[in-house]
Amino acid sequence: MQKKVRSIDVRTADGTPIVQLYISEQDVALGEVPNRSQAPNRQAKNSAAQTNSQTANDSPMTDAQKRYLFRILAEQGLEADAAHKRLKEMFQVESLQEVSKLEASRMIENLLEEAESR
Repeated sequence: MQKKVRSIDVRTADGTPIVQLYISEQDVALGEVPNRSQAPNRQAKNSAAQTNSQTANDSPMTDAQKRYLFRILAEQGLEADAAHKRLKEMFQVESLQEVSKLEASRMIENLLEEAESR
């Protein structure tokens, strides 16, 4: 079987060649992991990125997010205990420590949108 080889030329605006890349086909059986020297392990990279993203989204909201939520509610006339109670109702939690960064970000966006529409 003859393998296809393609080239990509990168040139400046006036046509001067900068780089020429050669790309060739590679036969890989399903379930077979390519040799690291032949191709990067994309699946491992994607899995690590997804895990990092999930971890960041699942971690508790930051103090800055909490302060911002309280500031938004204060602008609406709710302060201290009333604001704290309202946030727990909005997030449907017993404690604000249960709120993730992602949930807090979404709530901030929602509250800001509501404030703009008033």
